[in-house]
Amino acid sequence: MAILEVNNDQLSLIQNALDFYSRVGIGQFSVIKDHPTFQKNLWKECVPKKEPEVGDRTQQGEILEIKNGKALIDGSVIDGNWNKINEWKKLEDVKLSTDYESYHEMRDDADSILYQARNILSDDHSVGINGNWGIHNPKVDETCREAYDLIQVIRHEFYKAQDNPNPVTVDSSIHLTTKDSNNIKVTL
Repeated sequence: MAILEVNNDQLSLIQNALDFYSRVGIGQFSVIKDHPTFQKNLWKECVPKKEPEVGDRTQQGEILEIKNGKALIDGSVIDGNWNKINEWKKLEDVKLSTDYESYHEMRDDADSILYQARNILSDDHSVGINGNWGIHNPKVDETCREAYDLIQVIRHEFYKAQDNPNPVTVDSSIHLTTKDSNNIKVTL
């Protein structure tokens, strides 16, 4: 029996890695674009690369005026909250908002390419772009089910460590499916 000692953040990373592995294994290739490496790049790529101008949308609101190296930001809505105070910010601190049209276009393009790749690699064209085989489908490798069982055990331990856990969430119970599942033990 092997023992691995990790902190909670590392255990969460292991859970995420197992989830990624099992999802790719059941044909959910679209999760690739949600990997932090690509997610950060996608957001970065979709922020306009230019000097802020009057009328531009920023993360703090719309730019109303620019003078003396500062931008007057419309403070009527900040982070979804109403704030009646307009604010002057240094231009170097002004971050332009994501171009969500470009963002969604790039994600859609990636989905299309990942769908094609999945179909080529699996030689199965019967599953739609947002579909998958399911963890118990015979086409899915047994290691994906093993990863799924590990995820469930880890997820349940995090659930039990909560102060007031909700008894009707997916992590409130474990449904193990592989032959060695009963040997999995996690302690937080």
